[in-house]
Amino acid sequence: MGIRHLLAGTALAGSMVAGALAIAPTAQADAATATQAQSAQAGPRHFFGPYFSNGSENGGHESYFKGYWQKRGGNYYFYGDLYDRHHNDGDYSYVWFKYYDRHGDFHRNWYRSDDRRHFDSIRFKRDFKIQVCEGGSRNSGCGSWHDVF
Repeated sequence: MGIRHLLAGTALAGSMVAGALAIAPTAQADAATATQAQSAQAGPRHFFGPYFSNGSENGGHESYFKGYWQKRGGNYYFYGDLYDRHHNDGDYSYVWFKYYDRHGDFHRNWYRSDDRRHFDSIRFKRDFKIQVCEGGSRNSGCGSWHDVF
């Protein structure tokens, strides 16, 4: 009776190992397919800029903005950087964003920096516009509005 149990146990263990080996490639293939699907969802990057302020220093090129937008998973995302070439000079660099979000709500926001400021994954739906300014207030030394999307 001991040998029958030993043979049955060995056969059971062997079938479990074979089953595990058969599942592993399938799991790896599923993971690879998921990674490829995520990569396929991210569209190409659409770069723009640099867009400059219109201040009095350096011919109006003290402040500038550059970035890109990308479609990912059915949504549009915006990325970029605001730069101030004259750090700590008492003036700031400003960037204005105007856009509609995925719910159709209008947004008009401004941000400032006296060095560099990064913007990451701002989700929008349509009509993304940018204006760069520089000086003592958010409305001084502004360049023109640029239609990014």
